[in-house]
Amino acid sequence: MESAERLFKGELLMVWDHYGSGADILDALHDFMEPPPFSADHLVKRRYEAAYRKAAKNLLVGVRGHKVILRGGAPIGFLEELYPDMRQFALPFVEMQELFGAWRRFVEGVPMPVLGHPLHPYYGTYAPTRTSHLELFATWLSQYKGSRSRAVDVGCGSGVLSLMMAKSGVKQVLATDDNPNAVHSLALEIERHPPKGRVIPALGDLLEPNQTQANLIVFNPPWTQQTPTSLVDRALYYPEGLFERFFDQAEQHLAPNGRVVLLFSNLISLVQPEIAHPIQAELARGRFTLVQTLNRRVKSTKSGKSRTKEKVQVWELERASR
Repeated sequence: MESAERLFKGELLMVWDHYGSGADILDALHDFMEPPPFSADHLVKRRYEAAYRKAAKNLLVGVRGHKVILRGGAPIGFLEELYPDMRQFALPFVEMQELFGAWRRFVEGVPMPVLGHPLHPYYGTYAPTRTSHLELFATWLSQYKGSRSRAVDVGCGSGVLSLMMAKSGVKQVLATDDNPNAVHSLALEIERHPPKGRVIPALGDLLEPNQTQANLIVFNPPWTQQTPTSLVDRALYYPEGLFERFFDQAEQHLAPNGRVVLLFSNLISLVQPEIAHPIQAELARGRFTLVQTLNRRVKSTKSGKSRTKEKVQVWELERASR
């Protein structure tokens, strides 16, 4: 507990002996900082997470020859890829844990039943672990009767929606993301499992890389509003103004009779009821009209029982007639 208190006060400490020692110290830090209860307000939980991470980053671990200097530490291939010219340095222990988790997912893959094969997300690329929203999108895609000549997957992340659309017969999918790691990750995925249709990874903000109109504009945005502070945060929390920019660009790039499809959730209404629903707010502006909304209750990954009142959603919109 003494080490936890020193970390909390801002003192830098180094773990030299065993991986388990670092994990024990971070567990003690959690207890020392008294995490909020499960029923606590969303913002309270976020503030705790930020404070905990700030303190946890004061616990360091040494790296020499791209190997962690700890007994019990597993190899992390990303150390050589991300720090090729650094032979000896220190990393926060918590970041070393994240690198190890990312390396394991990259090597072993993340199961993705909607594709029929796992994804291997590169470091800093978000890959969904819950798939209810992907299954719902597959349902929507199977009943879609419009043109499948060209689609845009906005904020593609690991590329699962792009690959699903290509598998369903979409001839060309432009997969955009402002995270270069995600673009690189999808390029590697295409090499592993060449899709039926053409998938083009492109670095850029929302629809900016798109030079022509698309029949389908698909967006799986974050489901709650906060200011992102990391690459992974940007996949989980959306900043103010994101949806306004997206719909501005979607109006310009949607082909006649095309569809804008958003994968969303009622989570924002459950945990942030004070924030206006971003899709409903856009519909109120009158540029798009609602074609249909599909809903599915979220299932837990272990018991199969429903998770509170959360539902995943697919919103299908079309341009409003003038």
